[in-house]
Amino acid sequence: MKKIKLITTLLILSIPTVGYSEVVEVFTWKANPGKDAQMVQAFREAATIHEKEGAVVSMETMNVGGTQGEYQYVMRWDNPVEWGISKDKINTSPEWAAFGRKYRPGSLGEMVSSISGGNLDATVKATDFSDPFVYSVQVWEATPGKVQELVSNFMTAKSIIENTGARVEIYSEGTGGNGKFHYVLLYDNWTKMGASYAALGASSEWAAFQASIAQGNSGKLVSSNSGQVIK
Repeated sequence: MKKIKLITTLLILSIPTVGYSEVVEVFTWKANPGKDAQMVQAFREAATIHEKEGAVVSMETMNVGGTQGEYQYVMRWDNPVEWGISKDKINTSPEWAAFGRKYRPGSLGEMVSSISGGNLDATVKATDFSDPFVYSVQVWEATPGKVQELVSNFMTAKSIIENTGARVEIYSEGTGGNGKFHYVLLYDNWTKMGASYAALGASSEWAAFQASIAQGNSGKLVSSNSGQVIK
């Protein structure tokens, strides 16, 4: 089990992930009718440029919780220093400028949201997400004054869930967010996700944990979605 770096004071940051390790930026796009294939191709071209400049890129399609034609373009870096260096390289890249001229805004779809975040686990690296995976994400909002309690519950749940075959990553929102947490479950495939869910349903340890937090009111579930990597 990876050692979790707990942040003693969790502030809402206007810059990504100060005090964290892995930095992530997520751009959610909605394809224009009939433009799904072209949008995915544009993503692949963008990924080639971004990866050359130091980012690790994945492209994801939402399965449940999103809408048809909705995709996520995800960029990761090992830490804030690497993030800043890479962003400067991208901004001055002739290839990126040419990409912008090739794909005019709105020609394939529109960006409906963007957000950055920081992983609470100090050991995670961007390259840990290089392999294809399926995912389930829960977005949580802490009850005022109970951030630490919510994070503690996250960590307890993480240890139980990972024993069922999942990998759990927890992110705090940065730019584009307002302080919520993204609780991410990763699996090699849908079969393993289903087996993990079944194991949790049969777990007495999970049932006891759920009962222990039932009256705590440390936070509320805001939204959830699932999907898979398409690259």
